[in-house]
Amino acid sequence: MSSLRLLLDAVLDFLYPRIDCVCCGKRLEKSALQGICGNCMEYMPFIRDPKCSLCGKPIFEENSAEEHSEPSGKQICTECRFHVHNYDQALAVFEYSITIKELIHRYKYDGEYGLSRTFGFFMSELLKKSGWDIHMIIPVPLHKNRLKSRGFNQAALLSDYLSQRSGIPSAEDVLIRCVDTKTQTGFNRYQRAENLKNAFTVVNPPAVKGRNILLIDDVHTTGATVDSCSRVLHQAGAGKVYVITIASVLSE
Repeated sequence: MSSLRLLLDAVLDFLYPRIDCVCCGKRLEKSALQGICGNCMEYMPFIRDPKCSLCGKPIFEENSAEEHSEPSGKQICTECRFHVHNYDQALAVFEYSITIKELIHRYKYDGEYGLSRTFGFFMSELLKKSGWDIHMIIPVPLHKNRLKSRGFNQAALLSDYLSQRSGIPSAEDVLIRCVDTKTQTGFNRYQRAENLKNAFTVVNPPAVKGRNILLIDDVHTTGATVDSCSRVLHQAGAGKVYVITIASVLSE
């Protein structure tokens, strides 16, 4: 279903190409990249180095003295020093700024499916630079009730786009959400983890056994969602589990 929706949206975008910037609404110049005008591109909150070698969140110069450096020279943020993740490494394209929050909201709730290609393009570029050896892309699943009410899985569209650009297969029928959990909004780190306990299951363990998995989601807050997914993937025999999201929340 997500692949069909992505194809249809791509056809419509070809027939009726985007002429206005997705951020400011002004007319796009010919050199515009993925629906973002040059002026807005300068102010997009890309996460740049230095960043945590585990969660991928930025490490700011004023806090760099407090961070822990590995023998390899890579830095680990304070958050990851005190909170262990079940994934092997994560990256995000943007800081979760007001602009990015609004774009993600439009994508998830206002039916602007074309933003999957805008987000997906930058996520695919991040994947290229990661150096990760990925065998399968898996979107963080929605429960069937949430999927029915929303009409699509935002992570699945992104996974399809990354699969098309990278040639790595995407699988939506391997990992499922078996518990219709409460929304994570307003929960602290502990509450988020508790809310997602036993929420996911791998229904086809042989498909992931010994394979390196790339998990796709929209936002990395505390990492509770992708941690819960990563835990069951490792239990099913997966090799490495990596994560790429559109954005990462720098602080709660």
